[in-house]
Amino acid sequence: MKPSVRIQILVLFFLLASWKTVAISENIFIQSGLQEITLCSRLKHKEVDYGNSAFNFKYAMRSDNAEWLRTTYNDEDIFYGNLSINGDSDWFSVSAGGDNPNRIRDLGALPWSEIQAIPMLPAIPRLETGIRGPVRGESWEKSSDERVTKAVKGHIYLAHIKDDESDRYVIFRVEALTPSDNCTISWKIVPSPE
Repeated sequence: MKPSVRIQILVLFFLLASWKTVAISENIFIQSGLQEITLCSRLKHKEVDYGNSAFNFKYAMRSDNAEWLRTTYNDEDIFYGNLSINGDSDWFSVSAGGDNPNRIRDLGALPWSEIQAIPMLPAIPRLETGIRGPVRGESWEKSSDERVTKAVKGHIYLAHIKDDESDRYVIFRVEALTPSDNCTISWKIVPSPE
């Protein structure tokens, strides 16, 4: 084998080895520092204001916290059980009004250990206010412009939350789910892939 070919093989070997190390260290970063919170369906529990259905990741605060209004100014990142579709309130939603660019996406049934990289989820201003129902063959996720997604145990979700003060990506997983009643999520704010 020619020396130049051996050098190319060695360079390729080191590049592949370093790529795997980066992927593994990112995976460890994503799994470390996970926090957990239980959210209750706003529709089922019918409490005053948001009850314990809304959550703000920036302040790690659920909406039933006594400091909620003073700290978050009623700025929720996600809701659980805020809407019912065919009698099912197992839905997550992000702000649906105005030109708020928040988005949420179901990444599928995954354990934390399989998250290798954070996909892009652009925060774009809305062309329409509110949410419309899907047309034939269209999902709620698509018709809502990724502002609504089904809550499913074992699924991992990505949320891109953007406002005048901050721009953050959050990844969370449904660890437990009592249908149309409550769900427990593990979560972490992650670096933006942009």
